[in-house]
This record gives sequence, structure tokens and C-alpha cells, in this order.
Amino acid sequence: MSRRLLVIDTATRRAVVALADGDGALVGTRTWDSPHRHGEHLLTQLDSLLAEAGLSPDRIELVAVGAGPGSFTGLRIGLATAMVIAYTVGCPIIGLSTTAALARAALAEGSLAVVLPAGAADRYVARYQSGRELAPPRLAQSTQVQAVLEHGDAVAAVDLADDELGRSAAALGRQAQEGMAAALATMSAEALAAGRADELAALVPSYVALPRGVAAGEPEMAWSPDLR
Repeated sequence: MSRRLLVIDTATRRAVVALADGDGALVGTRTWDSPHRHGEHLLTQLDSLLAEAGLSPDRIELVAVGAGPGSFTGLRIGLATAMVIAYTVGCPIIGLSTTAALARAALAEGSLAVVLPAGAADRYVARYQSGRELAPPRLAQSTQVQAVLEHGDAVAAVDLADDELGRSAAALGRQAQEGMAAALATMSAEALAAGRADELAALVPSYVALPRGVAAGEPEMAWSPDLR
């Protein structure tokens, strides 16, 4: 059996683990809604995925993990799991941008804004076109998101209420989450072909908001600047 790429993303409330071949084609996927309990299900879903594929961990060629931006707890669980697997197997690991994957999965033409919750009142806004980041991400109050969008932006609202930015934005956000496995698999295959990999010690999560009680200078984490 050929070796496989393992994909993990727990940055949003819809977690995903997937296996892909070297070309990025999916060969197995598990997705589940996990608002605050990523740790309770990730290993179970991963074991089920490997068993269904008849794959032992030592056949994993690359571990690709969504490095955020995303939630504090979800990201730490996903990255820790991915790092342990890569270290144990001895395979490369690569961190992928969760918002870039969401933008690719949304399949929207033209410019696209991915909007994520960043705490109770703030929102994280990242703008893309054809997978290319158009501008540095922004933090905005939930009531001011429309003001930071550019004319013509499609909007993928992820993990937000349907009425916050409109039903079309919520629907596009769900479409983006449903396509995350395929998008991450393609991105991981592209990274593998380019010979790209990350050092375990240098791979850090990117948060949508600064966790409570954590100093901004902590070297093992990153987050979006507040550009308001």
C-alpha cells in the first residue's frame, strides 16, 4: 500500500481528519462538530480513519495540520496531536493556514473575506483572492465587520450566527468548512511536492484572539494584530 498524507484541523468548531494520496486526492475523511470538546473525539476519529483505511501510522508520509487562526483550545489539541504523530513516525510536518484553506474550500470567484469569531465581541477578518492573501488580517468589533470589507467581497462567515452577516455568508461559511478536508489535502500535496516542511519546535499556533492571562511576548504562540 502506498504511503499517505494525514490532515488534521481543529481550529474551528468543525474538526476534520483526513487521509490523502500523494496527489492530494482524498481517500478517507472524518468530520464532526466539536464546539469545545476537540480532545474528546480527535484520537477516536483518527484511529477509526486509520483502521478503515487499513493503514498503520508508519505509512504516513506527511502530517499536515491547520495552524490557525482559530480557537485556543482546539488549536493546541490539534497541533499537539499532529506533532506527536510526526515525531513518533519520523515524518515531516507542515502547518497550513486555516483561513487560506477555508478560502480555497469556499470556491468563491473574486475576492473573499473569511470571518471568524475572536471572542464574544470581536471578529477576525482575512481577505483572499484565488488563495492569495490580499491584505494583513484585521480584528474588528462584530458590529463593524462590514466597514472593513471591500466592495465586491464575498463573505464566508464561519462559526457565526446565520443572521450576523446574512444567510448567504453563513451558507458560504458552511460550504468552506465542508470542503476543508479536500482543500487541506490539496495544499499538503502541493507543499510535499515543493519540498516544504516545518521544524517541530518552530511550528506554533496562530490564535484569533489573545488568550486570557497570556502575555503578548510568549514565543510559542502567535495571534493577529489588533489593527483597529
